[in-house]
Amino acid sequence: MVETLLRFFKIVELLEKSGELRLKDIADRLEIDKSTIHRFLKTLLRHNYVKMNPTNKKYSLGLKFLNIATGVIDSMDIRNIAHPYLIKLEEITGETIHLTTFDGKRVVYIDKIESPKPIRMYSRIGNIAPIYCTAAGKVILAFQDDEVIEKIVNELDFIPRTEKTITDRKIFIRSLEDVREKGFAVDNLENEENINCIAAPIRDYSRKVRYAISISAIKARMNLSKLFTFKDILMDTANIVSKELGFVED
Repeated sequence: MVETLLRFFKIVELLEKSGELRLKDIADRLEIDKSTIHRFLKTLLRHNYVKMNPTNKKYSLGLKFLNIATGVIDSMDIRNIAHPYLIKLEEITGETIHLTTFDGKRVVYIDKIESPKPIRMYSRIGNIAPIYCTAAGKVILAFQDDEVIEKIVNELDFIPRTEKTITDRKIFIRSLEDVREKGFAVDNLENEENINCIAAPIRDYSRKVRYAISISAIKARMNLSKLFTFKDILMDTANIVSKELGFVED
């Protein structure tokens, strides 16, 4: 039974990586005799896990796998997946942790673990914030396609929130290039006068950046250089959540 399952998964994984293959190609690559492979393929064909191109007689994965994948993706709740990691990150840093997404122009807070320290932040789950002056907003935007970035940046108003808010489009675009190169973003008192923040991107199964995790701290108790000491654990956490969403590194 175990050997049968292993052969099943080997065929599926090979077709997933290779696309269309002939019966002989599958048998040769897996080093299993053709008659055995043929029996497996007949069963897979019958249940729509595999399809055969009638023109070239090559096999590929069927729609059943697409249905399964869609069901898995639809059942994913980023908040449920990320929440335990947000808690752990807050325990390590002692600071406020946010999980965010964006609606094109603004950051949307979808989860938050509040720091237990005395001074608290105004952010709430469901609140929105500008994309151009928040670390989470910048890190999500930086990893979009160039045409998406150009469209969004051209439509931004760049209203100053503090004296450190970037309001020049060219400077902002250069800052996004820096974010993409470094892999994380910084809000150096740009959205609120007394709040520092760093954020890392979360990638999903399609390799798209749709979410971000950030660490926010009151400047009086943690300046930006101190906040940077948590950069690696932040990026590691974002990578773990990305993998939970199906992201596979090259």
